Amino acid sequence: MEHEHLDAAALEHLLALDRTARQNGQLFHLLAVCPRCREAGGWLLELHQASALPPVFGLIDAALARSRAEAPALLEELLPLDPEQRLALLHVDPRFVSWGLCELLVHRSCQAAPDQAVEAVHLADLAVHVADRISDGDLFEERWVYQLRSLAWASLGNARKVQGDLSGAERCFDMADSWWAGGAVGSEDALGYEPHLLDLKAPLRMAQRRFPEALKLLAAAVDLFLTGERPDAHLAGRSLISKALLLTEMGESGAAIEDLRKAGAMIDPAREPRLLLCLHHNLVYNLTTVGHHHEAAEHLPSLQALATTHGTARDRLRLQWVEGRIAAGRGAYAEARRLLTVVRQTFLDEANPYEAALATLDLVIPDLEEGNLPSVQALTDEMVIVFQSHDVTREALASLRLFQEATHRQTATTTLAREVATTLHQARTPSL
Repeated sequence: MEHEHLDAAALEHLLALDRTARQNGQLFHLLAVCPRCREAGGWLLELHQASALPPVFGLIDAALARSRAEAPALLEELLPLDPEQRLALLHVDPRFVSWGLCELLVHRSCQAAPDQAVEAVHLADLAVHVADRISDGDLFEERWVYQLRSLAWASLGNARKVQGDLSGAERCFDMADSWWAGGAVGSEDALGYEPHLLDLKAPLRMAQRRFPEALKLLAAAVDLFLTGERPDAHLAGRSLISKALLLTEMGESGAAIEDLRKAGAMIDPAREPRLLLCLHHNLVYNLTTVGHHHEAAEHLPSLQALATTHGTARDRLRLQWVEGRIAAGRGAYAEARRLLTVVRQTFLDEANPYEAALATLDLVIPDLEEGNLPSVQALTDEMVIVFQSHDVTREALASLRLFQEATHRQTATTTLAREVATTLHQARTPSL
């Protein structure tokens, strides 16, 4: 006797019922063996085969999984268009009013932010528009929609922060906080967005020099990624790397090294290969800061391999910088000068005064160790002139002038150079 075939309405009704894992298995078997049923529910079978569904799921789980599975194709349609065309398409084609697309736009914006700040802003702005067009209904509760809008606004705040618009970023995070406050009242973090929000907000607090707040946000993000309903050690490790970078900015290299070692056991390089590069670079940098140059040198081969495979030109420049620091720390002064001179000049050519000054303070270490004070004076005098021609903080200029005066009095030391470097490191606008 032939069974009754499924159509879209029957499948939706079936998904709305409470079912066991065994009953779901029977449904998947039906979809696999019956071509006519598969016409209506083939998408559900594909989600199951891709492990995108839990053993027990309902209509909302299936709808979210389907939306997320379809999002990459929608994004590929949008990416070739300019920002105005993307927004216009969103308003005329209901396919793009998609929960999964909004999440994917947030993710892509965060990925683009370090190297493509303008594109990151465009993608996050589009995510905000998508979230605004998603309304609550039978599937998505109003509070869920509010939480999605909070995530979208947080991604826009992150993109504006990377672009250097700190006041605009603050306004975006105010909106994110407002939507989250409305969505979190009497509701759990059903989709696991909260640690992502904390992780996105921390870099702004860091750029605003509000270090204790940033540290608290990242510590909370790590905890939620580990203990939430969807524990994810990799994401916890990612936030721990950000926390270590913050500790580095605060001059707490020892604590940063400890967090980086923990993160190394948590992250999955297959998910984010470049994240392993960031971890190794930050570990080597901090090891040189605390004077563990031989241990830092042991990490160089793996760092060099990662920079070659996954690094950008800027990553390779920073690799050259830490190589120079290691060479200086191990007494290979000629090699240190060769490497650090290139790094310093590159930053000068880019009109990047803070990084140029930090590279200069590393470059003068060999001269100070060998008593070559005229070279130290010349390099420092040049950096003071560079600082005077750029918009740097009074604290930074005063610190560099202090070192300049010491060089002319012939009282400059490697210890003073490192103290001034710490001051300049903290005076610049940091980034995560």
